[in-house]
Amino acid sequence: MNHPVIQGNKWHKLRFNLQYAKSQGMQTLITFGGAYSNHIAATAAAGKAFGFKTVGIIRGEELAKRPQNWSPTLQTAYANGMRFQFIDRQTYRLKNTQDFLKQLQHHHPHSLMLPEGGSNERAMLGFQSVIEQLHQQCPGWSHLFTAVGTGGTLAGLAKMAALNQPSHRQRLLGVATLNQADFLQKTIRQLSGFQSHTDQHKQVIWQLLTQYSGGGYAKTTDACLADQHWFEGTFGILLDPIYTNKMVHGFLEEMRQQRIPPNAKVILYHSGGLQGRSEEDGQNNSVKTD
Repeated sequence: MNHPVIQGNKWHKLRFNLQYAKSQGMQTLITFGGAYSNHIAATAAAGKAFGFKTVGIIRGEELAKRPQNWSPTLQTAYANGMRFQFIDRQTYRLKNTQDFLKQLQHHHPHSLMLPEGGSNERAMLGFQSVIEQLHQQCPGWSHLFTAVGTGGTLAGLAKMAALNQPSHRQRLLGVATLNQADFLQKTIRQLSGFQSHTDQHKQVIWQLLTQYSGGGYAKTTDACLADQHWFEGTFGILLDPIYTNKMVHGFLEEMRQQRIPPNAKVILYHSGGLQGRSEEDGQNNSVKTD
């Protein structure tokens, strides 16, 4: 509802970064992501809307000369003016090192580097308005489910929920889209300001659910697809094939396993990403795995 492509959490993450880049006279936004990254698509759209050039450092050098294999997300970003630099996965792991970033800055002066997923301190500030809106729209909420890619959205929501000093216990549950995503716990702790997920604000607790990844990033299962089709058919709300479908599947599984108490007031946070669906038939285009 924010924008056709700058959807859901992406606008909130980008908002203060865009203001900072404009105030510093920066001309280019440079960021990182995979072929299905909603952040890549949103950054490209934001650059077009606010007058910045955009460069995407994309994981997967095999896509460089095969635009016919680009995902709908990459196609959307390219159509909005982003230019890509495809690199191999080993080099991509250097994306947070000083030498790698200095080299990029040298080639692209007057540019702002945005981390993968857009998760930095300025991004966290954008979730204050989200928490305020949630309290207005759903006062007294007790649980919130969100998809987790890099961990920034879960961290931002938890941080701002705690700063709001709720009068009752609130649990924020992040459904990881990656396999073996426990390494994100450290990032979430750092960005949220919580020393650990067991040592948090007494009224706000976050938890990372890693068991609903569906086989890994951009993969899914029959059970996840069934829940997606049921949800879309029942409520008329589309889900994206990478993130929000797993979030809904995780929520429904938690319900089936009776891990959500009676009378809970649950929010499902839709973080956008609908450009990731096939434009031709609107069907799930992710890879199914057993």
